[in-house]
Order: sequence, then C-alpha cells, then structure tokens
Amino acid sequence: MSDIILSMRNGKPVVSSRQIAENFDKNHRDVLRAVDNLKEDVRNFAQMFFESTEADSYGREQRTYLMNRDGFTLLAMGFTGKAALEWKLKYIAAFNEMEKKLTEQPKLTRSQLLATALIAAHEELEEKDKQIETMKPKVLFADAVSASKKSILVGELAKLLSQNGISIGQNRLFDWMRKNSYLIKDPKRSDYNLPTQRSMEMGLFEIKETTIQHSDHVSINRTPKVTGKGQVYFVNLFLKSEKQEPTVPSGFELEVKMKLLQRGMKQTELIQAVQSDTGLFLDDSYLYKILRGERKPEKIIQSICKILEIEQKEG
Repeated sequence: MSDIILSMRNGKPVVSSRQIAENFDKNHRDVLRAVDNLKEDVRNFAQMFFESTEADSYGREQRTYLMNRDGFTLLAMGFTGKAALEWKLKYIAAFNEMEKKLTEQPKLTRSQLLATALIAAHEELEEKDKQIETMKPKVLFADAVSASKKSILVGELAKLLSQNGISIGQNRLFDWMRKNSYLIKDPKRSDYNLPTQRSMEMGLFEIKETTIQHSDHVSINRTPKVTGKGQVYFVNLFLKSEKQEPTVPSGFELEVKMKLLQRGMKQTELIQAVQSDTGLFLDDSYLYKILRGERKPEKIIQSICKILEIEQKEG
C-alpha cells in the first residue's frame, strides 16, 4: 500500500489511476480500462478525468489518468469489500482535507495578483534570456562544421539541428525548405525537392547522383546534400530565429497568469484542458504566441476564457 498523495489539476485536488490500482490491489491496466469505459457514459468525463503520463518503477513513462473527487467517487463505486470501503473513506477524507486547505487560503487583492503575475512574467523573461545565453556556444559549435568538407543529407541536418536545441524532424525540415524556396516545391516538376538555383549559387547544397541499373534501362537518382557551408547557414538561421527580444506582457497574458496563480493551476494543465475542450493542438510555444497577441485563434481563446472564467473582450 502507498500513501495517499493528491496533486492539483484545474484548481482541484486529483489522484492518479496508478495510485488507485496500488491501494485497491488492482491491475493498473484494469483501472485504465474501467476509466476508458466510462467515457461512453459520462457526459462531463473531461471535467473529472484527465489523461496524463507517469513514470513506472523502471522509469518508463506510462499512460495514466488523473481524477478529481467526482471522478474518483464514480470509479470507486464498483470497488467492494471491507478493505475497499476503508480506502474509499481515506481518499474522501484526503480530498476533503485538501479542499478545506484551498478554501482557507487568503484571497489576494487584484493588485496583489497583478504584482505576483508581473513577478512571474519577469522571471519567465529572465529564464528566456538565460536560454539564449546558453545557445551562443552552440552557434560556435556550428561554425566548426565549416571546416568539414563532408556534405550530409537533409535528415542528418535535422539531427544536427536537434543537437543544437531546435526540435524538428526530417519531413518538417524538407517542408520548411520548400516553403522558404531552398528546395523546388512543385511536385509536378522532375526536379522536385532538389535545390533551387538560389540555394546552389549560395553554396548551400550539392547534388549526389546515383546510377540505378534496371532490367531494361538505367536511371539516375538525384539527392540533395547539405554542404558544410549550408550546415553552418541553416543551424545559425534557426538559432537566430529562436532568439526573441523581451516584450512587455499583454493584458490578456497577465490576466491568464493571475487566474493560473489563483487556481494553483499549471500552464500544462491549461493546455491539456483546452485541447480536451476544443480538440485542437496547443503547446507551450503556440500558447505563448496567443498570450502575446501574435496569434488569435478564436476557438482556443474562447476556450481559455471559459476554463479560467475570464471575460472575453471584443477585438
């Protein structure tokens, strides 16, 4: 048996399905299956159960559910026996105690909340500045590539970018190169995905030709390879685009941060709640752009306002 440990989700205490399985002497897969089965019958499922991941005893990330008091009560209805009853009472008591502590927390004035949010925003900007500083040596690392005469495939460049802190895969990099006119983007052309004239003149690519012998003919396969100069160019280009000058937080961003602080809710929890509500993709980077007003997806903004009970302003 493990101790009862509650965490916070959407401003409410929650418990994990793995802990439920351990304390009620059940297989975690069976508990997951029981929660999955509830999806079809429970209208407000998304407000009671939250999909997440949790490290197992081997340190591997495994699927789990977090559930608030209502979700736990609904799931535990089927747990019978004297031992199960005792554990249900313990969990309910733990939820009651946590909720009591939350209600006893002193209410901050709007000025205090604003000050707290400003401090949090300032700390976030300082952290971004630190990240930019740590990226500078990576640019120097990229410069060392220029001494190499070896050209690499676009997929290998994607790995090099990942090593320099840029999260991008081969397919996304190909797509980016086509959209930014480094590679031919018209799929109807015979030279599709090969370097544009501008890229070749800049010395960013070379073309590797491979002869393929067929039963009745010979064909030539042409593959773009990124030169040493091209590797330095693209790594520096991506690193430069990652750097952002600190900006003053918008009113919407401050209001969101205040609501998160007030509810004891993490930004990742807000992202998961919005995705659950809208079915649309959202991550830290995209949320940052929305809060700063750089992106204005109406459906996601409406969802954020609804979840955090923020009055949505016109425009």
